[in-house]
Amino acid sequence: MKKKVNSFVNGALILSVAGIIVKILGAIFRIPLGNIIGTQGMGLYQLAYPMYSFLLVISSSGFPVAISRLVAQAQNTGDYKLANRTFKLARKLMFFLGLTAMIIMLALSGFISEQQGNPQSRYALMAIAPAILFVTVMSAYRGYFQGMQNMVPTAVSQILEQFIKLVAGLGFAAYFVRFGVEWGAAGAVAGVTLSELVALIYVILLYNSRRSLIQKEIKSMTEPTAAISSANIIKDVLLIAVPVAIGSAIMPLVSLIDQLIVINGLKEIVPLIADIPYGVEHFYQFAQDAGESVLPALTMEQISAQYPLLYEEFITGLATSLYGIMSGYCSPITALPLIFSTSIAISIVPAISKAHARREGASVRSTTLTALKLTSLIAFPCAVGIGVMAEPIIKVLYSAIDPWEVSIAVNCLRLMSLTVLVLPLIHSATAVLQGLGKQNLPVINLALGAFLLKIPLTYFLVKIPGLNVLGAAIGTISIYAFAALLDILCVKYFTRVRLKSLVTFGKPLVSSIAMGIVALAVYMFFSSKISSQLVPMGLGIVAGVVVYAVMVVITKMIAKDDLQFVPKSEWIISKFGRFLG
Repeated sequence: MKKKVNSFVNGALILSVAGIIVKILGAIFRIPLGNIIGTQGMGLYQLAYPMYSFLLVISSSGFPVAISRLVAQAQNTGDYKLANRTFKLARKLMFFLGLTAMIIMLALSGFISEQQGNPQSRYALMAIAPAILFVTVMSAYRGYFQGMQNMVPTAVSQILEQFIKLVAGLGFAAYFVRFGVEWGAAGAVAGVTLSELVALIYVILLYNSRRSLIQKEIKSMTEPTAAISSANIIKDVLLIAVPVAIGSAIMPLVSLIDQLIVINGLKEIVPLIADIPYGVEHFYQFAQDAGESVLPALTMEQISAQYPLLYEEFITGLATSLYGIMSGYCSPITALPLIFSTSIAISIVPAISKAHARREGASVRSTTLTALKLTSLIAFPCAVGIGVMAEPIIKVLYSAIDPWEVSIAVNCLRLMSLTVLVLPLIHSATAVLQGLGKQNLPVINLALGAFLLKIPLTYFLVKIPGLNVLGAAIGTISIYAFAALLDILCVKYFTRVRLKSLVTFGKPLVSSIAMGIVALAVYMFFSSKISSQLVPMGLGIVAGVVVYAVMVVITKMIAKDDLQFVPKSEWIISKFGRFLG
């Protein structure tokens, strides 16, 4: 029994570390990519993902869970033949589903790109379509290894695919962007497809290397294998996989709908948006770059009437750039702090599950409080820091973009920093609910937020010229704020925990505001004396970190019990116990 527990803990640790590495590599990838293919290219790159994610979820999301569970059950009963048979049947099914999804995406790429509002996204959609097949089949192998309590193949394949994506994606983008931003975006996406193929080859080779051991285990069986038909095995797989897939498909579906709304909504108001390169001189430059001959001395009204297709392409490019600023430039920055909240959430689930199984209500409540406090402790200063330092962050990370793009990106990042306040709370609250066996509630809360708030708000707000793409950002904030509130209310209801708002949320928020004021003041002081953005930003961040650390000590924000999820907690308490609450 102890061996099984240790195996589970080690497996969770391996996947947690791999998950953190994957998120870091993913965030690193998008920053140089934005400088290579620009805002319009990033918009096209992002247009390929929601449809890809939706089809990928439908074809593969629940199957690794189903396969791992069924393989583990067969292994535990000593039925090694059934375990291997289950995997092979599921692999055939997933190959068929992945192939079907790939064909659908290839066949409908033109139609999808038209509905998205930018026909140039077709190339990126076609480039990523094969990845659906590769990932779907790879999910079968990952599920098999996870069922064998071997998490290393999943972890290594995840890191491998992110590394290949980083190298190949940036390399392909840099090479193909010379033929146009649409080809640069397609090149970046092709790097994603190649990364999935390499990861698939890795898990196939690893499985093949185990074939002799698998046959040895089957021959060693003393009991006959269970008499289960292939149809019943497939049925068992689908019974587990389909509900998981439905829940997992909600956010990709929402993103897909949101994407259709944003680009098409922005195209309607491009002429009314201030400070973007919409004007006669910009159109003539666009036509020249496109190799098109246009009559001189025309107004924009005359241009739109005489050159409707070229004009449509012109405003579509601007709308796509605006979308790319939000989704491709700002989102990766706000995603970085989520690495820490995700790692906290991973630690919470087994702790809550264990206490809940033992009916230790007090332990569940104390763990919940600690989780929310640690989440606030990290999320609040990150949100405030990103908000106040938005301008230097954008200028340092995306030095190649134009001034008008910088202005919109700064405003968008300031607004989207609010997601860093609430999304980590969703992670922690979701982990608590999962530990209590209420894993469906966070999915329902997100779905309610999406269809009641995000989609309607985005539809109306994105068409307001003064907001434009910021309207989409507000829609994103609304869904997470709504879901966070419902998740926390659910946590309160099922755990009967008293949140102690002042300690859990008040102290981190006040300390973060103090930190933000000092960081901004230091940045502004040195930026007036130093032309470089990097040095003043760095000094501002350092000053902010020092102030926040001092505030943590002064307010005794951290109690000794809060360190239960932190490695070497006993050593920390022995050295710094006098500073803890």
